Amino acid sequence: MLGGTTQVDVGLIDAGQIDAGQIDDDVARATGGARWVRRWDGWAHWQLTFGMLVLAASVVAVDVATAWAGWNLGYVGRFPVSVALPGAIVLALRIGARAAGWSGASLLRWREFVVGAAVLVPLVVTGYVGHAGTSEDAAGLLVAAFGEELVYRFALLLLVGAATARLLGRDWRHPARWGNGSGAVALVVAGVVFSLLPGHVAQMHAAISTLPFLSLSLVLGWAVLRTGALWPVIVTHVVLNLATFAAAAGGIAGSTRVVICMTALIGLLVGADVAGRRAGSLRPIPTTIDLTAVSGGS
Repeated sequence: MLGGTTQVDVGLIDAGQIDAGQIDDDVARATGGARWVRRWDGWAHWQLTFGMLVLAASVVAVDVATAWAGWNLGYVGRFPVSVALPGAIVLALRIGARAAGWSGASLLRWREFVVGAAVLVPLVVTGYVGHAGTSEDAAGLLVAAFGEELVYRFALLLLVGAATARLLGRDWRHPARWGNGSGAVALVVAGVVFSLLPGHVAQMHAAISTLPFLSLSLVLGWAVLRTGALWPVIVTHVVLNLATFAAAAGGIAGSTRVVICMTALIGLLVGADVAGRRAGSLRPIPTTIDLTAVSGGS
């Protein structure tokens, strides 16, 4: 349109770190009456290869099959170590430590979360050790959470997201270009598979019993897929596990467990938002652009 206010696809505008005093005059006039909102510029900025997806598929298949068969690599404390863990670690290394959030820059972007974790983790460990289990058992919960996150909030998300993006004709090699639909499908599928693991099914009494596991998977997966950082969801998962076992054994009160879990999950979501802003992945963009306000427009 050459007249009136032109509606544009806001996803195509790269607003960067916008400061009103530095915006080009034409851009300032074109967006003068617009409402500014923050939007993610895509999913995680990873680069995938076909070989990575083959590895991801094998990791997921091995983890699901061996979980139902009751096979493992041994125990840390009283918790089994997944047969798929070595392959999942190799996959994370293929993506790259920095890309997966294992860097000083990532810690700085998540610094408030780091401070919160430094308070919560000792609290739940204290409540767990001596009541629900030993320090070795606590380490076993850490290893279990680490493995589950690598398989169901990383490998499976990559596999399903890339496959969906390919079917939709999008660039499957770069999650940032998958589109919201591909990421959403990956999150839902990963959530369903995670919910149907034997340890979770054993706790279910009706179909609605899947909701806690599904919703947890969606929250954790969203944080990983948006920011690309794995360690915050691993820390969150560990806190949830320790608090749950500690409360069941009487190490902490049930109400305290609820507060700790809600604090951890809300902290993760807020931390992802803040980290996204600092990384430039969550950017302010105008909802409309008035081209008639630009000099030379007709």
